[in-house]
Amino acid sequence: MIPRPHGGRLVSRLLSDPDRARREAELDDMMRLHPGVDAIYDAEKIGLGAYSPLEGFMNRTTLDSVLSTGRLPNELPWSIPILLAPAGRENDKVVASARAGDSIALLDASERPFAVLQLEEKFPYDRTAVARTTYGTTDPAHPNVADLQAAGEVALGGRIDLLRRLDLPTGPLELSPSESRAAFERRGWKNVAAYQCRNPPHTAHEYLQRLTLEREDVDALFIQPVVGRLKKGDYRPEIILQAYEALVRHYHPSDRVMLASLSITMRYAGPKAALFLAIVRKNFGCSHYIVGRDQAGVGTYYDPYAAHRIFDEYPIGIQPLRYEETFYCRSCGWMATKKTCPHPATDRLDTSQTRIRKALAEGIDPPTELLRPEVAKVLRQPNVLLES
Repeated sequence: MIPRPHGGRLVSRLLSDPDRARREAELDDMMRLHPGVDAIYDAEKIGLGAYSPLEGFMNRTTLDSVLSTGRLPNELPWSIPILLAPAGRENDKVVASARAGDSIALLDASERPFAVLQLEEKFPYDRTAVARTTYGTTDPAHPNVADLQAAGEVALGGRIDLLRRLDLPTGPLELSPSESRAAFERRGWKNVAAYQCRNPPHTAHEYLQRLTLEREDVDALFIQPVVGRLKKGDYRPEIILQAYEALVRHYHPSDRVMLASLSITMRYAGPKAALFLAIVRKNFGCSHYIVGRDQAGVGTYYDPYAAHRIFDEYPIGIQPLRYEETFYCRSCGWMATKKTCPHPATDRLDTSQTRIRKALAEGIDPPTELLRPEVAKVLRQPNVLLES
């Protein structure tokens, strides 16, 4: 059976046509807020149920509970604060004048209202404490710590009314949890393994996917790259999706693999991000979750296998599939791990994205042992990396 959403109920804050028309008629009387891209993504995902059981941005009590216990006030595991703390002169005016009970229109990147915040509480919060507890560091070189330092000092908590879905470049690949669950049911899939990624696929990724598809307790694989706001030097979202489309089309069985996108800002919080991303995939209908080495890590901030252990501390009703670091062994002639390969490290080909990017930048195709030619063709396009 497809697992129930986190908390037992799939939240839906997307308004029906009559309710949307009523809300839109009230927009002229509302204050207007520019949330910033991170909160824009979060507001939509709250409204569509991807962050179930959250129905809005966190209030003080919920934030304090998550920071102190790794759980919501109802004891349900939750590892990442979901905050609305807008910055900027115009936003500061709105925040200063807002009062509990106000309805505030949230604007998307095109300055159009897409959601309404029902303000329940505004409160100051300790950005340093959020950084230290969530990301394990206050180092501004960490991309999410830098984001926190640039955020406003006052957070706005309250439920979201979603007027419409965002107009995203990912198009039909951007599914809602209700849509993915319906797709799984149509295909007769009950046990679906989620594959989290934020980079184009190399053969080590493909190896983990194939190992998962071989399991008797897995009906299918749901590959869902995070393609919202990433960090400088990451691949552009459209490149990530094109590369995965090439892999799925040429090397995966079409009746057992589904590709979708997840437009949210990437949280590089190591184990806490892995837990959060697994909760999100549970809401999308997945029963299993693939956890590789150093998932959702950045730099050297996290123990590479802490993401394996956190699922023992915080069981969330989804089965983690833990895999060790994989590599290509010249002597074995295929992908392997330390558990299966007896050969020395000198026989191994490094599958790091850094090596692949360097080769492509120099006009050299990485060896086919590391990168499928169809994927390499996508990555050879100009301007594949984010510059800011």
